[in-house]
Amino acid sequence: MKWKKLLKASVLFAGIGVAVPAMGQSLSAQPAGVMPADYNFVMQAALGGLGEITAGQVAQQRSTDTAVRDIGARLVADHTRANQELATLASARGITVPTTTDPGRQGAVAILQQMSGPAFAKAFVDQQLAEHQVAIALFQSEAASSMDPELRGFAQRQIPVLQHHLESISSVANVVPAR
Repeated sequence: MKWKKLLKASVLFAGIGVAVPAMGQSLSAQPAGVMPADYNFVMQAALGGLGEITAGQVAQQRSTDTAVRDIGARLVADHTRANQELATLASARGITVPTTTDPGRQGAVAILQQMSGPAFAKAFVDQQLAEHQVAIALFQSEAASSMDPELRGFAQRQIPVLQHHLESISSVANVVPAR
């Protein structure tokens, strides 16, 4: 189906963003004393969190599946908290986090907003599986390699939350109809 290809392309585009600076941001905007990997982590984690909040809100509005709506609510709550903490850490380092998500995630959400019923649930779950796999890899990398103890600690605290999201989404993926 056309929407499946578009959604996969949007997720791929958003996931590729993990390896490069955030859209509209360059490493030249990186404050002195902040390692490039930490700067990239902050920007990508903030963009990913914003994307999860938006997707979660859409799930709460569009899904007819209670489990999908519940996951959407959990994403909104957890990623809002994480992004608030990340914004505080970033500000202390002179980094301004993005306030809107990147075009790839905006595209994925736009596709989801046009869907409903079982097709929405399936597309949302597929998109969230991919997003959370990318997010976990990003946070694990920061937790393992950051020289900044506060950013490393933040990443370490968020990994179990992201893994719990992935487990919840995976359990729903096994029961959501594939229409």
